[in-house]
Amino acid sequence: MVIALLLYVLFAITFSSFQVGGDGFVYFNLLRRFFGEHPDSAFAYQFGSDFWNWPFFLGGKSLGVIFGFQPKTFHVSFEEISITGATNAAFFATLYLGWRLLRDLTLPRGPAVLFLTVFGSPLVWAVVFDPAGKHAVDTLVITAAVLLLLRVYNGGSDRHALALGALAGLSVNIRYVNVAFFLAVACSLALLHQRRTVTLATAAAAAVGPALFAIPAIRGISYFVPSYYPSSQANDRFAVGLHPVISSTSNPLNGFDPLIPFKMLFSDHRGLFLWTPLTAFAVIGFALALRRVRDREHRRFLATLLAASIALLCAHTVWGDWDGGFAFSSRFLTAWFPLFLIGVAELRKRAGRLVYLALVLCVVWSLSIAFLHKIGYDGISAKDGIGRISHVLVERRRQLPQQIEDKATARWKYLWDLLHGYDREHVNGP
Repeated sequence: MVIALLLYVLFAITFSSFQVGGDGFVYFNLLRRFFGEHPDSAFAYQFGSDFWNWPFFLGGKSLGVIFGFQPKTFHVSFEEISITGATNAAFFATLYLGWRLLRDLTLPRGPAVLFLTVFGSPLVWAVVFDPAGKHAVDTLVITAAVLLLLRVYNGGSDRHALALGALAGLSVNIRYVNVAFFLAVACSLALLHQRRTVTLATAAAAAVGPALFAIPAIRGISYFVPSYYPSSQANDRFAVGLHPVISSTSNPLNGFDPLIPFKMLFSDHRGLFLWTPLTAFAVIGFALALRRVRDREHRRFLATLLAASIALLCAHTVWGDWDGGFAFSSRFLTAWFPLFLIGVAELRKRAGRLVYLALVLCVVWSLSIAFLHKIGYDGISAKDGIGRISHVLVERRRQLPQQIEDKATARWKYLWDLLHGYDREHVNGP
């Protein structure tokens, strides 16, 4: 495990992005505004990942005060670098919780199971190639909640129920659609006569969720709901006191499409099973685990996790931009990581090490697509599906490995120069 972690650290240092971009600016600028800076734009929208990021951000801010806010390292501020650090800390915590989940289910939990699941799922993009986003923290919170759910089914205490509810309150602030996941969990617990657990968890969620949601208002920061939907008109404004609280709203049903779950899994555009085929094997493995398990509580747990995951998928039927824009695979299903992990572990349990051959091939495919998606190619577009990308991959099958090698070599040469006090790109002067 230590060797696997060290290899991952080398991979992350070599290829991680350290610059905030895209949707990451939403959460990054909110932190900047909350702690006294004045970015061009700052608003609160699905900002729950900032509750994990803020200690790291303040650490980066402190380094900026000491060494200056325009460091040479990676040509970005210490504040931006801190977000990559926060994402990787969330990733390591997710791995640990995933390991504990597999241990409690008496499933294989070696580094091969853990890291093949990571690199064969959308999580690898969220952690390495786009660490400024919210999906790594979202996955951490969902994984922690799933582990607590297992403890509840194994006769957990009221403390576990309260913690599960608190995580639900936090999770909904990370992604509003996560309410579907926890609603399915609550319904399953209620049907299985876990009413005390449901009551305690609901009370905790009702206390934590709104309290966290209200925190930006303390600093007078607007709340913004973007108009993702085809026919939406974001023109309703509300205010409380001196500061706007709701900057705009939109009608989510304008984006309703009952085929969206199918598109998220199977479409050429962003189909989870086509871009990251290991996830298809993992779902099969999860179904086999559900069929095999005879322990009543574990079986109930797996059934609840399946129901909650399906609810999360189906909730996207009202999400007009279900593809996630210029995204790798179905990034909105990154939180399915616990289900993927259990499925891969079950396949390992049944087929032994032989299953690694198929899983490694899946990872090679997904990583090739991820690198090509990151490096780019002529005419690249957010509309490109796996058909277009695979065609380019075949055309550039000789150039891509060289481009990846060049990218790695350039990163390490740059770091070597920095260690010797020389910025060879002269970004901050000769």
